[in-house]
Amino acid sequence: MNLAQPTSPPAGGAELGQIAIAGLMFFVVFLPLAVFVLRERGGKRTTVGRLADWAAGLTGLPRWAALPMSLAGLSGLSALIGVYWDVPIHMELGRDEGPLANPSHYPIYFGLMGIFASGVLSAGLAKGKLPARTFGLGPHWRVPLGSVQMMATGLVGVAGFPLDDVWHRLFGQDVTEWGPTHVLMIGGGIGVVIGLQLLLAESRQVGASGPLVRLLGPLLAGAWMMGASAFLMEFDLGVPQFPMLAQVVLVGLIGGWTLLYGRLAWGPGGTLIVLAVFLVTRALFAIIPWADDLHVASLLPYVAEAVVIEVVALLAGRAGIHRLALLAGIGAGTVGMLGEWAFSQWLMPNPWPASHLPLFLVFGTGAAVAGCLIGAWQYQQAESIADVTDSTAGTPARRVRHVAGLVGALGAVVLMAIVVVPQDPPEGLTAEVALSESTTGLEVSAPHGGGEPRWVNAEVRISDPALAGDALWLNGFSWQGGDFFSKPLEQVGDGLYRTTEPLPVYGAWKSGFRLHTANRMLALAPVYAPDDPAANAPPIEAVSGSRPFMSEIEFLQRERKSETPAVLWTVAYVLVGLIFGGMWALFGWLYTAGAGVRRNRATV
Repeated sequence: MNLAQPTSPPAGGAELGQIAIAGLMFFVVFLPLAVFVLRERGGKRTTVGRLADWAAGLTGLPRWAALPMSLAGLSGLSALIGVYWDVPIHMELGRDEGPLANPSHYPIYFGLMGIFASGVLSAGLAKGKLPARTFGLGPHWRVPLGSVQMMATGLVGVAGFPLDDVWHRLFGQDVTEWGPTHVLMIGGGIGVVIGLQLLLAESRQVGASGPLVRLLGPLLAGAWMMGASAFLMEFDLGVPQFPMLAQVVLVGLIGGWTLLYGRLAWGPGGTLIVLAVFLVTRALFAIIPWADDLHVASLLPYVAEAVVIEVVALLAGRAGIHRLALLAGIGAGTVGMLGEWAFSQWLMPNPWPASHLPLFLVFGTGAAVAGCLIGAWQYQQAESIADVTDSTAGTPARRVRHVAGLVGALGAVVLMAIVVVPQDPPEGLTAEVALSESTTGLEVSAPHGGGEPRWVNAEVRISDPALAGDALWLNGFSWQGGDFFSKPLEQVGDGLYRTTEPLPVYGAWKSGFRLHTANRMLALAPVYAPDDPAANAPPIEAVSGSRPFMSEIEFLQRERKSETPAVLWTVAYVLVGLIFGGMWALFGWLYTAGAGVRRNRATV
């Protein structure tokens, strides 16, 4: 696959023609859907309505859940297949000629539209028995709360596409998975699972039962683990642009939340179902990158955390749910994280260093406890929604349950705020680089960008040996020249290191030395980068000499526009943050509203 050309691809937004085509694809999907909703709400029989009734009879779920759940599941798989294909393309081949020039964008785009459509479909099918608490979309149109969550998260995901183009026009290309508008697309896409879990609880409230309905509890917890773990992809591929502590916190948070929810929803063995969904889908996501000769994301398997939570649940017996969540979180954050550390030595491109294990255990435990508290709160709310005769609704005991969930949520926010933002390198930190020609190079899977092949070995002296000696990683790094290479430097003296494999310094390659320390410093000493007129980025020549360490983002995201006013950056980040935060606030409100139905309101 040759997605990049010898000339510098555009570094701003897409061409207007591509925007028009994307808009046309949107209307091709949603015009028929709008016609269906109008006919269905008008009392007319529709093909989709008949299909929904058939799916309801087959699954035991109501018509407003069975078909929309299936569509959301398939759409989510499509979007994630695209994401796990897209990130390796960017790390090996650089930025796109345009959104429609990248084949991985199609399953993402149609997947996100399908997710939004599943929420609209659920709302359009909302007839017959409905939950006790519904949301009014009009004077004669009430819909389940799960439908609202699905539509909202789907809309956030779909909106990420045009907002991404606006972002590129204002601030330049952003080749990181955690770019603000990318977070909207991924977060909105995977957030539909929370809506599906709510829809399942509402379905149980109106009488849905049977083996499939019961199995959906841990299956959806596995789908939530599968989706949320997409935010770990850059760590899984070896191109993290955020501190390693962010990986530790996410692993603890996601594992605690989903595994405890699955265990509570199913009982003994529930964590195994959650893991099965996660591992099977990760194998599915690897097929296209593997077939396309791209890097395949590795993974931390959550196995240790699952075993710990299973054991804790068995030993805890009849312990209250909050005590169980606390014990499970502590166990998953200590013994479970020790297990994940061991797996990282085998599976991760950047293993967790043993010298920093105490720090990882502190943050991992905090994250796992927060995740378990959130998972326990969500499970309690779902069970209260499923059983509207819950007499504790509105009592002080109910408020205590909310407090535990709030503590977990605030804990997660605080931990992520602490660990996510990278530190810049101290002024004066340099690398004295001595390059020597290599007679051999590495095999490149998809060469592009032209240039006479040139490979170099390097000896590197770091001006602050203490920083390098206690690094989380210190790697020789090359990407976007048709492949990706990252290898730890070998220490040969105090502050003196050398490469263990040659670096490419020609064509479209970008090469340098990455240094990451425990205080969240992410720094890079550049060795080579090509001239990039579209991004207004001058060339960096591969010659021996002193190289100042710079903030990694300055090198890895050379396409960013440095001349954009700071106030515009601030407004844009606040706007994206409000959209993303609003999605999570809606999650909390909808679950609380659905669970707050008193006995005398339990009517359909």
